[in-house]
This record gives sequence, structure tokens and C-alpha cells, in this order.
Amino acid sequence: MASIKGLQSSTESDQQPIGDNTSTPVVSLKRITKTFPGGIVALDNVSLEVYRGEIVALLGENGAGKSTLVKIVYGVYTPDKGRVYVDGKPVFFKNPRDAIRKGIVMVSQVPQLIERLTVAENFLLSLESVGLASPFTLTSRISKFIERESEKYGIPVNPEAKVWSLTYTQKQMAEILRAIVIGARVLILDEALTYLPVIERRKFTKFLLEFKSHGGTVILITHKIPEALESSDRIVVLRRGKIVATLGKEEADAETIRRHMFGEESKRLTEALPRSKPGKRKIIVVERLRVLDDYGREAVRGVSLSVFRGEVVGIAGIVGNGQSELVEAIAGLRRAVDGRIVIDDVDVTNKGAKAVRSIGVGIIPDHPLRLGVSADNTIVENIAALFSKQLVIDWTEMRRLAGHVIKKLNVKASSEDDPVKTLSGGNIMKIIIGRELLYAKKALVAYNPTRALDEVSAAAVRGAIKSRAINEGLAVLFASEDLDEVLELSDRVYVINTGQLYGPFDLDTTSRDEIEKYMVM
Repeated sequence: MASIKGLQSSTESDQQPIGDNTSTPVVSLKRITKTFPGGIVALDNVSLEVYRGEIVALLGENGAGKSTLVKIVYGVYTPDKGRVYVDGKPVFFKNPRDAIRKGIVMVSQVPQLIERLTVAENFLLSLESVGLASPFTLTSRISKFIERESEKYGIPVNPEAKVWSLTYTQKQMAEILRAIVIGARVLILDEALTYLPVIERRKFTKFLLEFKSHGGTVILITHKIPEALESSDRIVVLRRGKIVATLGKEEADAETIRRHMFGEESKRLTEALPRSKPGKRKIIVVERLRVLDDYGREAVRGVSLSVFRGEVVGIAGIVGNGQSELVEAIAGLRRAVDGRIVIDDVDVTNKGAKAVRSIGVGIIPDHPLRLGVSADNTIVENIAALFSKQLVIDWTEMRRLAGHVIKKLNVKASSEDDPVKTLSGGNIMKIIIGRELLYAKKALVAYNPTRALDEVSAAAVRGAIKSRAINEGLAVLFASEDLDEVLELSDRVYVINTGQLYGPFDLDTTSRDEIEKYMVM
């Protein structure tokens, strides 16, 4: 791997043995404690050492303290107690810039690139911001580096392309390459691979293994146990702000990790969901729908589908095949260029999300952490923003609803008055899902509804969705890139491939292999 400091690979001679615990840790945390407003103890006396040339995965349920821990390493948060050491020396980072100057760089699940600039311009701006280089001498070298490294891993990124024109996968590749260019020797990935499809995650794993082979260190936060098992040398499990297990690769397996992460709750993962008994009335009807993507290309090509009362219909497909545009059009978040959308006998085609919501439709969009909440407001205020239709808000009722969501989905919060920004990403997602399920009276339209959740939380959400369908007749249409989730939750399944819809498939008579065939044909 290379950094802008020479843009050349490290030599074998300057590497220490991978995972050699007799050497000085690159990063060491000693007795770290962090408490947030409301008395939420995010970290409780945590100590951790990370060595050169190893990949350490941090796992834990939503709200276990993973992101708080790495944000302390990165200078975003200051610990209430304890110290951070880099190369054996105590450090006090006032901000991420201080961490970057020590070679510690973090990439999160939401790209931080400036959309209106090119990829190369973003790289140069980052170098300037940390005082590493002049932007007038490195343009061609940076461009060549971006082209060479991105092509090597099968995720081509044009250095002259504006960031807004890139796919999410390409943006994440650019983020990681930028980290390398500004001299990362410790790369922190805070759920940075979560939103990537399986095929792309494997390419990123290959990238990380090569980074490690040149002496780089990776701290990987993930809620996907197979991902951690595939790429990491050590797995550190946090639970309720404490480290409860540190497992070497040879002693780690999925069941052991689940037991440490969830305790007795892990038993819920084996409970199969019952099938719905759909009614005879169609709640969602889509006819010959055509939708364009952000670049004016046809993403949805003459799609027709239906969802009955009390039915859960899943849409399977590899990311980028039109499922996001389809869901957005049905939810009123994107215009259709042709076709018709009818919900509960009301034609809502191109009438916007407000018209769709007025029928009683809950909406979980793509990138809900960006579109679905106001981070500066409290939990109860985010609930009230959707439910309150009058100038005078019934705060007693809003608090009751917020309390119901917190309890039902096990949100890690001290009260409904906690600001949303103090919660972990997974717990924010649970607030959004719980609110939309409460609001949904006729239908729920969702995109990857459990993507940011740990396994137990995801199982609880799927159970809540299924319960609403079975017991209250809610019509559910959701798209997910997790085929296991589609097969578990759905009563019928469609497959979307290059904007065209295949099916529906009855899961009693259709095999997984057949559905996968339509996904990749």
C-alpha cells in the first residue's frame, strides 16, 4: 500500500511480525470511561491494545459502545476517564485532525466527501487541511494512484469525476483510498462496509488484507459476524460498554460470538416467523411503472406488482438494479415518468410523500439516518414531527408513543428526552423503524429495513413487521439486498434485475436457487 508520503509500498524490512504482541501497540486504550447526558454509560473502564499489521474487529449489539470507543481514538470524543496511547506515548487529541497527523484515519458508513468537487480535489483538500502537501504539485500523482489502486480491486473510480456522480460503493472506495493517501497506518472502519452488497464487501476485504500485509492496522466495526470471521485476526466483543470477550481467529465461531454479544437473547434468532394469511383486497397496486435514476437513466422499466391486505411482499435483487428507485417512487419520494401507483384505492402517482403518508403509509427510505431523523432533536420530538397534525401537540401522548418504541425495540436510551445524536446508529435506526410501524395504518414501504441492526435487533424488527401484517392486516412492501431476510420475512417474492421485475414467486414452491438465478441472469 502507498501513502502520499512517497506514494510507494512499504518494504518488507520495516515490517514487524503481524499480530506480534511483544511489540509496542500502535494504539492502546487504558481504562476508558465515557458517559453521555442522561447518565448513559457508553464505555465502562475499557482497555484495549491494537498492534501493527493486524485487523481487529469490534462486535457488539447496537449501543454496546463500539462507535464511542473508536471516536475516542479518533479525537471526536474526549474520555471522562482513562488515557489513549499511540506508539506507547500518551496523546490528547482535540479533534480528528490531531489523530490524522498521527496516522489514524476513520471512515464511516456515510461518505464525508464534498459532492461538488472531484475525487482528486477532495484528496488534495484533505492533504491541505492536515498540512501534508501543496495541492499544486501532487495532482497527477494522486490521479494515477486513484486509478491504479481502484482498478486493482475491481472498483474503478475516476479521479476527475464529481463525487455526486459516483455510486455509493465508489464513494466508499474513494474514502478508503483518501485515508491511505493522507498517511493512514491505522484505518478505522466504523460500519463503513455495512451498506455494501456482498460482492463489493469481498473486494474491500481483499483491499484490507493487502493493507495489513504492508504493516497497516485496521479496526473494523461491524455487526456482520461472517464479515468479522473472514477478515480479522482478533475479535473483541463489547456488551453494555464493557469488553466481554477477546477471541483469536482460531477460537472464534459464530455461535460463540453471538452468545457473548446477546447472552440469552441469542435464542430468539432461531425462532421462525409464521406465514401471513393475506386478505383478498389489494392495498398497493403498481402498474407499468417507469422511473429514472439521478442521472436520467431508466432504472425501473414497466414494473407492475400488487400487495394484498395482511401480506408481506419482498423484492430481492443485487444493489443498483432499480429497487431503490422503485421504493422511492411508491413512497412518493421520486417522480415516475410513466405508469400508475394506487394505494388503498387512491391514485398517488407523483403526488409526493405527504399524499402517500396521508393514507396511513409508513416509509423507511434508503439512507434513513440522513433522511429520516433530525439528529439535534430528542426522541420524542422526532416522534411528534410525524404524528402531530395540529398546532397544539399532545406531549403526553407523544411521550407514550416514544416510550412504546423504546421498550418494544429495546432502544438503548435513558429516556425519550435524549437527543437523537447521542444514540448509536443502530438505535437511531430502531427509532425510525418503530415510529414508522406505529404510524403505518394501511401499509409500510421500506428499503433495507434492518441493514444497520445487529442480529437480535433485526430479528425483533422482522417479528414486529410480521406481527402487524398478521394481526392488523398491514400491507408490507420492502426491498432488501439481504436475500436471507427476504426469504424469511416475505409471503411472496419478486426479483428485480436491471429495472425489470420477475415473479411473484410463491416460497412454498420456489427454491432459493431459482430466485438467485433471476438475480444474476
